[in-house]
Amino acid sequence: MSETSASVLVSASLAETWDYYFEPRWWPTWVDGFGSAAGGEGYPDAGGTLRWRSTPAGRGEVAETVLEHHPRRLHRVAFTDPQARGELVTTFEIKGDATLVEQRLSYGLVAGGAFGRVSDVLFIRTQQRRSLERSLTRLKHEVEEAAHFS
Repeated sequence: MSETSASVLVSASLAETWDYYFEPRWWPTWVDGFGSAAGGEGYPDAGGTLRWRSTPAGRGEVAETVLEHHPRRLHRVAFTDPQARGELVTTFEIKGDATLVEQRLSYGLVAGGAFGRVSDVLFIRTQQRRSLERSLTRLKHEVEEAAHFS
């Protein structure tokens, strides 16, 4: 399994950040490559599922199953898509008047082998980290803008 992570400090309350993170109508504005929800049940609670489609240049259809959901602290999902499977753990922590959001991604490539491992080390892991960073940076901007206008 490969791992990468990213974090961001959002200048908004934990409640505002958490609520924005889990509001499906906002996902296309901040989740990197998110196209549209395709179904699911019970999300974001533990045991819930979510299927979503990426934008045309993205991951294809992604299936998520919630492994852990601790309100305003932690959300952990298992995911599969045509290229990879793994887990994404998102944590939320109060830092003064702000909220620290961190994402840790563990994944394995569906098509492995020696070429897959080399490709992961040289290219894919960096792309995965940048995708997390883009998502969290957009989340920060969106939440801060929404908090400013509320």
